[in-house]
Amino acid sequence: MRFLKRLLAGMGIGVGAAIPGVSGAAIAVIFRVYEDIIDAVNNFRKKFGYSILVLIPILLGIVLAVIPCIYLFSLAFEHLMFVLICIFAGFLIGSFPSITEKVKGIKPNKLQIALIITGALFVIVLGVLSVVFGDKINIGGLFANINSNWWLYLVLIPVGVLAAVALTVPGLSGSLILLVIGFYRPLVDSVKGWGSMCIHGDWSMIGPLLGVIGCFGLGCLIGVVLVSKVMTLLLKKFRDNTFFTIIGFIAGSIVVLFFNYQIFNYYLHWAGRTTLEVINPVLPMWLEMLIGFIVLGVCAVGSYMLVRLERKNRKPKEQEQE
Repeated sequence: MRFLKRLLAGMGIGVGAAIPGVSGAAIAVIFRVYEDIIDAVNNFRKKFGYSILVLIPILLGIVLAVIPCIYLFSLAFEHLMFVLICIFAGFLIGSFPSITEKVKGIKPNKLQIALIITGALFVIVLGVLSVVFGDKINIGGLFANINSNWWLYLVLIPVGVLAAVALTVPGLSGSLILLVIGFYRPLVDSVKGWGSMCIHGDWSMIGPLLGVIGCFGLGCLIGVVLVSKVMTLLLKKFRDNTFFTIIGFIAGSIVVLFFNYQIFNYYLHWAGRTTLEVINPVLPMWLEMLIGFIVLGVCAVGSYMLVRLERKNRKPKEQEQE
């Protein structure tokens, strides 16, 4: 049962990590596996067996989710982006009580209120930066000629570290940070394109494909290990303040879902403005917005009901332990 729960949590983390504005770590908090992951990473050698039991199903779930998501989200970003964004906004909104209960009964002081506001503003600023600088950074051209730009592999290691920082800190979106620095679409499009070539029997780009995935993955691994140690220290010494900051990050990420480079281009297309992105909505604006808000409400209610069910099932276990 725990394996299945962690596998599903990993799939949720993978899906969240692939969406700009959604935090994979926030999904981990919602599924109540975040602290388990941090503990497993930090005590990998001391608690090797325990760490393997925690991390293997989660990592498997992430891989199972990310691979199809790269293709599906690429299509959704072009044809039904607003509906997709509303689905994830609904899940985040409905699950928000499972995050705030981490500090249930604590009346926030001035510092903690400031931490909430600062956390939210930080994430919102990332969204604004992605809109301002999104068209000005052309990383895609470098990926198109990656055989001549071998140094790009080395650059992907610190880029992976940055993505992992957001993956490990709840409320920060790794994919949004990649958007801000111009690496999100080039990575997604390159992996999707080169992978499709290999599937159809053309192995000419298998080297760049493995090189990009390997270097980016190495950076993510380094980032997860380093930031996990920092988060462990913060949760031990400043637990309440850390969770209030996380609440701010997640609240800001809900806003940023509706204001980042990808969705902003979608809005511009609706307004009849020419953009650099290939966007072709299958529904008229009014219909997609109507469906999107309905889906948002349904997902929020459904997610909240799951939170309540989880609380109901947890209470008897807590009473038995007492």
